[in-house]
Amino acid sequence: MKTATSIFSLALAAATNAQFYNETSRPFNLVLTSDNTTINGQTLSACHTGAALESLCVSGIGSVSKPNPIAPTTFNFNTSTDPFTPNATLGTPGILTWTLPTSSVGVPSSVYFNYDPTTDIALPILTPGSERPQSLAFDEQGRLNVQGYIDWTASPPNATGTTVGYYRWYACQTYFSGYSYENLVWGLGAGKPENPTCVSVGVKRVFV
Repeated sequence: MKTATSIFSLALAAATNAQFYNETSRPFNLVLTSDNTTINGQTLSACHTGAALESLCVSGIGSVSKPNPIAPTTFNFNTSTDPFTPNATLGTPGILTWTLPTSSVGVPSSVYFNYDPTTDIALPILTPGSERPQSLAFDEQGRLNVQGYIDWTASPPNATGTTVGYYRWYACQTYFSGYSYENLVWGLGAGKPENPTCVSVGVKRVFV
């Protein structure tokens, strides 16, 4: 259980780190699109995975750590006052944010990608502050993407100078820090992840 002092420290650190990402969008839900009829139309929720840590679990699908459906989470998207937008169609890069409710004060949190070198997916995790956020964007159709400009398929890899949007999202049964959920994950590379439960999805922003 967090003490009042530790909660205050988290909130202070979060506020300090968030100063660069100081433009906040209207609130929204994240909705999945998929050829899989069970997954299509599902929303995402913040699911507890440790002290002040949450994964992005599928709201309506049961799992070991969440046997029953839960309500979708309301998120925000933060950018800087003077943002750099390399490709307007793909959207302005920023960070996905959410406020962790506590008994005394809300703690601003942002998504980073947790990497496990033994597998080929990264797990988005909400953590207080914005010290190591994953840069994300929403394109003109409201679809969540990761942007890059290096062609890793070339020999040798090279910077093309052209920003490309990637949409390598999956819904998979995952295990992280003792918790097992149906989570949103990011595929590392162009191929389908080795996790046999993974289903390809799109992630769309729907304002509330």
